[in-house]
Amino acid sequence: MSDMPQGFNLIDASWLPVRRRSGAIQRIAPWRINDRIGEDPIVAFAWPRPDFNGAAHELLIGLLSTAAAPEDDDWEDWWWNPPAPGILEERFARVAHAFDLDGPGPRFLQDLDPLEDADGKEIAALLIDAPGAQTLRNNADLFVKRGSAPILSRATAAMALYTLNSYAPGGGAGHRTSLRGGGPMTTLIIADHRDYGATLWGRLWPNVEAREQIEGRASDVTVSDDPALIFPWLVPTRTSNPKAGGKKTTPGNVHPLQVYWGMPRRIRLVFESAQDRPCGLTGDKDSAVVASYRTRNYGTDYSEGFEHPLTPYYRQKAGSPKLPVHPKPGGISYRLWPGLVCESSDKLCDPAQVIRHWHERTPQRDGTRLVAFGYDMDNMKARAWIESEMPFWLLEDAASRESLEQFIGRAVAGAGTVTRLLTKAIKSALYDRPKNAGGDYGFIAERFYRETERAFYGALRQAVCLVEEDPDGDDPTLRTREGWAPIMADAARRLFDEYAPMDGLEGRNMERHVEAHFFLTLALSGRGKNGRSLFERDLDIASPETARVRKGRKEAA
Repeated sequence: MSDMPQGFNLIDASWLPVRRRSGAIQRIAPWRINDRIGEDPIVAFAWPRPDFNGAAHELLIGLLSTAAAPEDDDWEDWWWNPPAPGILEERFARVAHAFDLDGPGPRFLQDLDPLEDADGKEIAALLIDAPGAQTLRNNADLFVKRGSAPILSRATAAMALYTLNSYAPGGGAGHRTSLRGGGPMTTLIIADHRDYGATLWGRLWPNVEAREQIEGRASDVTVSDDPALIFPWLVPTRTSNPKAGGKKTTPGNVHPLQVYWGMPRRIRLVFESAQDRPCGLTGDKDSAVVASYRTRNYGTDYSEGFEHPLTPYYRQKAGSPKLPVHPKPGGISYRLWPGLVCESSDKLCDPAQVIRHWHERTPQRDGTRLVAFGYDMDNMKARAWIESEMPFWLLEDAASRESLEQFIGRAVAGAGTVTRLLTKAIKSALYDRPKNAGGDYGFIAERFYRETERAFYGALRQAVCLVEEDPDGDDPTLRTREGWAPIMADAARRLFDEYAPMDGLEGRNMERHVEAHFFLTLALSGRGKNGRSLFERDLDIASPETARVRKGRKEAA
C-alpha cells in the first residue's frame, strides 16, 4: 500500500459534483461554489442520492459557518456581494488541516486510532438505507440489494461518511446515533439572488450563522477556538463505553460549531489501489478506492441539550428538554407549518434557528422558499427519504408576522380536525364497528393534505395581502379563514365519496352510509358540536348557528 496515492484533502480536491445553470455537470473544490456566478452559476449539487445532496448542503453551511462566519452587521454584505472563489479559498485554508481524508495524520470524520483490531465491514454498510445484518441473514433485501456499491471512490466515501455521521440511526449496542438522533429533519432557507437568480449561494448563505449567533450557543467552557473542540477527529475519541469510564458528551464539553461536525461513529476507512475499478455509485474513476472500513462501538454519545441551527425542535410538555424533530410517515406538507415556519400555538414546537434568523435579517421578501428533508426511520431501518420544498413568506413588522402566524395555526388546526372527522366518517360508513376497524388509515389524511395544498398556499397569499393592506386591523385574515372552511369541506366530501362509494349498498349498509355522510356534512358546515368546534375553536369564525343567534339579538335590539 506504500505506492498508493495519498493526500486527498477535501478543501483542496475537486470532489463535489455540481450542476450549473447551463446543465453542465462538473466537480469542484468547496471554495469554488461561486465560480462564474455572473455567467453560468452553480445551482445545485449533483450527487446520485438525495441524502448525499442534503448532507452536502449541511457540510458547506458548516464549513462557511466555521471558516467564514461574518460579524452580524457584515452578513448582508456577502449576501448581496457573494465572495469570489479566491476569498473563500483563503478562508477555508485555515481549517484545511482537519480535512485530510487519508494519510498518516488525523483523518476527516475518522477515529484517530487506526482500529486495526476492529471489525471490518463492506463499504456499502456506510449507506443509511443499506440492508442490515439481520436482513442479509434472512435474505430479505428486496429493495436495496446487497453489494449494490462494492467500491466507492474517495469523494463518494467522504460524502457517505459525512451523511452517516450527520443522520446516523442506532446501529446496535454502543453504535451511537447522530448529535440530533437518528434521521433528524433539516430545514433550509432558499432565496433567489436579485442579480444572479437561483444559485447554490442562495441555498447556502441564508443558512450560515453570524459569529454572534455561534457565540450565543456557547458555554463558558467552550469559548475556546481550539480546533479539537470543533473537529473531534483531531484528538482521541471521547468514548462512551461505561466499562471504560466513558461519559455522555454535553454542549459544555465541545465548541458550539461541533453541531456541524459531530462524530458519533468510530470508523476508519481502508484505502486500496483502484486497479481500474470505478465507483459503484457514481461510476467515476479514482486512483484509490474504498471497499471496506473498520469500526468499533461506543463512539461519542451526544446528550440532550444540543440545538442544531438547521433543525426544528419540540418539547413533550412545558419545561421539558427540547428534542429534535424527525420526519414521519405521511411526508412533509403544510400540516407541519406550525413548528417549521413559526412557533406552534401551544408553544411546544419551535422552528429551526435558521428560520428565526432569516425573519430577523429579512434582506428580501420575494422568491424565498423553505426546503425540509430527512430520513423517516423505524428504529434502525430507513423507511424513506422525505423531502419537500414550499413557499415562505416574510412580513416586515412583528405585528403583521403575528397575524400571519395566527392564520397559519388556525388554518392548519382546522385541516387537522377535518381529517379526523373525515377518517371517522369513512370508517363509520364502511364498518358496523368502526372503532374496531383494523389497518392504518393515515393515507386518508395524506390525500386530504395533498388535495388541499395548492389551495392552502393560495389562501396564505391572500392572507399576506390582507395583512399588508390592514396591518392594524382587528382581524385582517378573517375573510380568508371564512373562505378556507368551504375549501376543506369540498375536498372532504370528494374523498368521502371516493373511499366510501354508495355503489352496491343495500339496506342496513345504506343506512349506515347515509348517517355517516349526514354527520360529516353537518360538521363541515359548522353545525352540531363538532361543527361549532371546527368553526369557533379551530378557525375562530362564527358558526352558522352562532351567526343566527347574533342576527336575532341584533334584530331584537
